[in-house]
Amino acid sequence: MANKEFTSYRGQLKILRNRGMDIPVGTSAATRAANILRKENYYCVVNGYKDSFLNSTTPEKYLSKTTLDDLFSVFEFDRSIRLIYIKYMLKIEHQIKSVIAYEFSKQYGHDNYLKIGNFDPAAPQKDVFDTICLFQSSLANQIGKNDAITHYVTTYGYVPLWVLINIVTLGNISYFYKYMKPADKNSVASVFKIQPQEMSKYLKNLTLARNICAHDERFYDLVFKSSVSPTSVPNFNLLSIPVLNGNPTYGVKDLYSLAVIFTQFLPKSDLNKFVKEMDAEFALLKTKIKNTQYNNIMAKMGYGPNWKNLLLLY
Repeated sequence: MANKEFTSYRGQLKILRNRGMDIPVGTSAATRAANILRKENYYCVVNGYKDSFLNSTTPEKYLSKTTLDDLFSVFEFDRSIRLIYIKYMLKIEHQIKSVIAYEFSKQYGHDNYLKIGNFDPAAPQKDVFDTICLFQSSLANQIGKNDAITHYVTTYGYVPLWVLINIVTLGNISYFYKYMKPADKNSVASVFKIQPQEMSKYLKNLTLARNICAHDERFYDLVFKSSVSPTSVPNFNLLSIPVLNGNPTYGVKDLYSLAVIFTQFLPKSDLNKFVKEMDAEFALLKTKIKNTQYNNIMAKMGYGPNWKNLLLLY
């Protein structure tokens, strides 16, 4: 395999022209294309968002009249929806952390989250111990840095779970919940009127999506390994998603499935805002790219013609 060597902006534009992208030499379009590459870089814009605009992949050729602006429009759209999604994921994360801290502390006390006996004895004990160590490490790392953590350690000699939980990652919370005793997991899930097994899947999917958003990675065509169970979502049928062989054709493993998860946690006022914000981004994208590519992107996201029926899931 040939080594990847440095290529100038002019060289990058030449590569794109050779692959059929419409970038006339010496025009304002060429200047704008060079500025896009200078600002955001070739790898992020071109390699990240070319798929919907390719006529063939071997050799790589673009559809007629495709411009770098087309790819950049999807790049900007993706960045915008990441910001929308993460805003509501952070709200959900705060709720979940608060409920877990409350239910666990109610059962075992405010300072007993480092005791292995308070977790599921049927779970792999090494995994439980590793999770406890993650919490202990998070606590140790914040002493002297976080005022609340430092205050509790120096004043009381311990840190209540409801204080510590604010500084641990959602991923660690996901493991914490996974290894709680079945009755304790049910207590947490029942607050949200969700089945415990679905709660575990939601936490896993929310963690993956949150990490992608935080690292500014491509988001719109995200596919989860864990599927949302339609039978566990009240009124899922109101989404009017086509069914094939007994299974929904979308809305269970794609980005839309994350919006479905939102309906299980967010108040309707927040969900209304989410729908309006997403609708505005879709409308803007539609003005910037051709209908074929727009429809392709919507399909990859799992956003069908009735996607706003999210508001009916209450």
